[in-house]
Amino acid sequence: MEQFQQLDYVMLILLVSIILSVILSWFSLRIAPDVGLMDIPGSADHKNHTSSVPLTGGVVLIDTMIVMMLITGLWKTPDVWAILVAGLTIGVFGLLDDFIHLSPTKKLIGQLVGSVILIYLGVQVNIFDSPEFFYRTESTLDMWLNLGFTVLWLVTLTNAFNFIDSSDGLAVGLSGLSAAFFLVISLTTGQTTLIFFCAILLGICIGLYFFNSHPASLFLGDSGAQTLGFLMAAIAIIYNPNTGIQSSTWFVPILIFYVPLFDLMLVVISRLRRNKRIHKASRDHTYHRLADRGIPIHHSVLIMHGVSLIMSMVGYLCLNLPILFANIVFCLALSLGVAAFLELDKDYP
Repeated sequence: MEQFQQLDYVMLILLVSIILSVILSWFSLRIAPDVGLMDIPGSADHKNHTSSVPLTGGVVLIDTMIVMMLITGLWKTPDVWAILVAGLTIGVFGLLDDFIHLSPTKKLIGQLVGSVILIYLGVQVNIFDSPEFFYRTESTLDMWLNLGFTVLWLVTLTNAFNFIDSSDGLAVGLSGLSAAFFLVISLTTGQTTLIFFCAILLGICIGLYFFNSHPASLFLGDSGAQTLGFLMAAIAIIYNPNTGIQSSTWFVPILIFYVPLFDLMLVVISRLRRNKRIHKASRDHTYHRLADRGIPIHHSVLIMHGVSLIMSMVGYLCLNLPILFANIVFCLALSLGVAAFLELDKDYP
């Protein structure tokens, strides 16, 4: 009976988050031109929209999240408080970038600051000192490996979602799928706080998707895409599976975020091979390359959403597999990514 009552509360949180994000999105569309928070056509080579579009997705995300945290009282939970404070830091730097276009170095500094705040407030990866993990030095090096991998994970996923946010509905859709997946698997582990947090984020993503899907009337902006990526990375850190052991569960978050991580690797490696600047936006993402093969971009977005859902399910199934089989499945998933990379990068200018 208690589980059903909890599910009722989750549905209520989800519904309120959707309604609030829709209302705030509607208001933001009217306020954005007055404050100058607009994406101007032709402001970058990769942009092909024909009219100015509000860059208010990040503002809606942050405002809705704050209101819902206050209503539910989740902000009192140490882990959620840490993620909220660090996430707001990422959002502020992203908002500055939307207004005045920060340099790549300043963007990275903002991401590092957010990561350090999250670690300082007690949220970090703890796999290298786990007795279940296949690699341990049993020295202080384990602590530094945990800290280093935490920063690497947070910065990488933050940038992965920021990179992939160049097509209508893609980043917010992937975020919504990830939030929904973590919500479902958290129900099986009984992590009540994480369940409610994911319900809030899922509701926000659903609300934003109404305005960000093709043709978009609202863009996430750096403040939205980076914050979503950071929040998803932090959720993956605090999620604690109650099945399997560390040696067969460490890669599950990588499979959940398979699509944005693949797109990031595709773009970075491709640009390095062609002596292009990594941070300079270009039409060389996964969905662009699928479009070059005759698949409309809005269809390629749905394909990438489908792949993300499948890989998330594969990751969850690995929780219940023996160590050897789980890691074999992970290696097969990586091999699939390598094959897809070689195919998509083949003969690309």
